[in-house]
Amino acid sequence: MKISSNPVTMSAPAERIFSILVGFAHLDHAPAIPQVTNWTTLEDGCQFTVAGMITCSMRLTEQCPFSHLVYEISSDKGISAKATFHIEETGGARQVSIEADADAPIFLQPMIKKPLEQAMNKGLEKLKEMTERI
Repeated sequence: MKISSNPVTMSAPAERIFSILVGFAHLDHAPAIPQVTNWTTLEDGCQFTVAGMITCSMRLTEQCPFSHLVYEISSDKGISAKATFHIEETGGARQVSIEADADAPIFLQPMIKKPLEQAMNKGLEKLKEMTERI
């Protein structure tokens, strides 16, 4: 199942956006996304619970400086995903978006697609706040 966020325009430099995304899994607290709880930092990433129903582990597996990052996500329910963050220069600003590819059972896809899209969009808005506040 493919899921895409809405692109968000950010005025912060690509270097700042990228550095926050690289360190995202190592934050010592959960991002301010209501559906995410029980945030725990691990040696190679993080673990968290989504909507009280599924526990996920996330780790950074690929990065191209100031351009894109890939996080691999696994869960206690056997669902895995790959989330790719894109940072594109657009006339003095940066356009940031997320594309995810989740290996979810077909019967779950209609139930989880919209909440995942909403969480990705909310996460990008929080990222924008973080990058522009520094």
